[in-house]
Amino acid sequence: MPTAGIVLAAGDGSRLGGRAKALLPHRGRPLLHTVVEALLGGGCDEVVVVVGAFGDEVAAACPTGATAVHNPDWSDGMSTSLRHGVDAARTHDRVALTVVDFPGITADLVRHVLDEHRPGTVTLPVFGDHPGHPVVFDIADALTAADEAAGDEGARSFLARNRDRVRRVDCSDLAEAGDVDTPEDLRRLR
Repeated sequence: MPTAGIVLAAGDGSRLGGRAKALLPHRGRPLLHTVVEALLGGGCDEVVVVVGAFGDEVAAACPTGATAVHNPDWSDGMSTSLRHGVDAARTHDRVALTVVDFPGITADLVRHVLDEHRPGTVTLPVFGDHPGHPVVFDIADALTAADEAAGDEGARSFLARNRDRVRRVDCSDLAEAGDVDTPEDLRRLR
């Protein structure tokens, strides 16, 4: 089933002193490379990276297999990035959606979540009690979620309204939950 990975990487990193999260060092390379390679290695046919605040720098750092899509409205919140990413992936049957600051993502995690996905559901990886990424949507649901999203919520309201269709898949043995939002998270990342 044709699958696009979507990486939301348009933010300005305000909680990290204005640093591009996509370019943070992770195991000797930009964090963006870790995320894109996990999506491609886990079964995505292509990866769309939505860029904004640091658009030129992040686009230049996109590895092979990833296409940068510029979101000129990035400062209006994550919902605008979701719309741009899903629109760029609309020719695929499903999407695997993630934020760029999820360093625990691996090809095994992506593969597992894609394998567990069933048409008509939204597949949400969970790590203990914590939801994580990537979230897998059929393209029709992704388009609806993007259309309904507002502000900085991303797909959260769609997931809440469609709780009965969300398949929670335990991925605790495949990765650690957590993203990079604070200087302490950054120290843990290295």
